[in-house]
Amino acid sequence: MKKFLFILLACLPLFLPAKEKKDNSNPKYLAGAVTLTDGKVTFTQELKTPSMSKDEVYKQMLEWAENRFKPEGKLQSRVVYTNEGNGEIAASAEEYMVFSSSALSLDRTRIYYQLFIYVTEGNCKMEMTRIRYWYDENRDGGERYTAEEWITDDMALNKKKTKLAPICGKFRRETIDLKDNLFKSAAEALGVYALNAQVSAPAKPAVSLSATGELKEVSLEQLPDNLNEIAASGKMTLSANGEEVNMKASDWGGFGKLFNKNVAYILVEQSLIAANAMMEHNDTYKVSFYLPESTEPSIVIECSKSMVQKMSAKDLKSLNQAVDTSKSYTMYIGEITRILMK
Repeated sequence: MKKFLFILLACLPLFLPAKEKKDNSNPKYLAGAVTLTDGKVTFTQELKTPSMSKDEVYKQMLEWAENRFKPEGKLQSRVVYTNEGNGEIAASAEEYMVFSSSALSLDRTRIYYQLFIYVTEGNCKMEMTRIRYWYDENRDGGERYTAEEWITDDMALNKKKTKLAPICGKFRRETIDLKDNLFKSAAEALGVYALNAQVSAPAKPAVSLSATGELKEVSLEQLPDNLNEIAASGKMTLSANGEEVNMKASDWGGFGKLFNKNVAYILVEQSLIAANAMMEHNDTYKVSFYLPESTEPSIVIECSKSMVQKMSAKDLKSLNQAVDTSKSYTMYIGEITRILMK
C-alpha cells in the first residue's frame, strides 16, 4: 500500500518541485513511444545487413556487447549468454540513469534491463526489455518499480497525452533516450555511422556534365562534388525493378566507406510509402541525377542495398543539414556497383 500511494502521488502535477528544463511535450516521448509485448515494456530495433554474413554481424555485435556491458564498481552489467550457431546474445545491464546533477544534488536511479540480440542472415534484431528501477536508494532503501507500472502511457503522461507527467515522466524520457543511444551505439558497431566521414580525395578538376551523349562508366573520383546542387537545379530520382520516383535534393546523403567498400546513402521520408516499399522489396537500385529540363539522366549510381536504418531527423542532422527535423527518415545504404556519367 505504501508503494502504491507513493506511485500515485509522485505522478500528480501538484508535486512537481520545479519546472524541468527539458521539453516535456516532445512527441518523441508521448503516446506510442513505449510499447508492450506480452504485457512487458519492450523496445525493438532491426538492422538490415544484406552485405554482411551472419558470422560477421555476430562477431561485431558480440564484441560491441562485451565492451558495452561489463562490471563497473557496484554495477554488475555483463554478457550472460551467447550462442554463435543460433546467432543469439543476451546481456544483463545495471547502470545509473541521471535525471539532474549539480554541485549540491544528484537525482538519479539505477536501471536494470536485459538486451537480447538475434542475428540471422541479412538481419540483426535487438530487444531491450525486463526494465526495472531502483530510485533514491540511499533514502530508507529507496523505491523499486517496474517499467510496466511506471513509464507506460497511463502513468507517465498527462490525461490529454500531450505532456510528460512529473516524476514518472522523467523516468520515461530518460529511458527512451537510453534506448535510442543504446541502439545507435549498436548501429555504429556495424558501421552505419561511419558514413559521417566522407570519402576523402585530392582536389578534382571541374567536371563538365552533358545532357546529351552516351552514359559511360566512371570511377567515384570522377564524379562532380556538387550532386546536391545538380539535384536541386534539375532533379534526382530513385528507381528499382522498372519503377521510378522523384526525390528531393535534400534526400541525397553522400558517399562513405562501409567495411572498406564504397557506399552511397540516401534519406527517404518514412511517409513516402511508394519509395520505401520499392526499396524494401528490391536489393538493387539506382540513384539518377538529371540536368535542368533534361529527360535523360546525366549521372546514374547503381547500388546493391547493404543496410537499412530507421532514424529520426535529429540523428541525421549531422549528416545532412538540409534535413527537415519535423520528419522521420529511413536511411538506405548501398554498396556502389557501377557509376555511369555523360
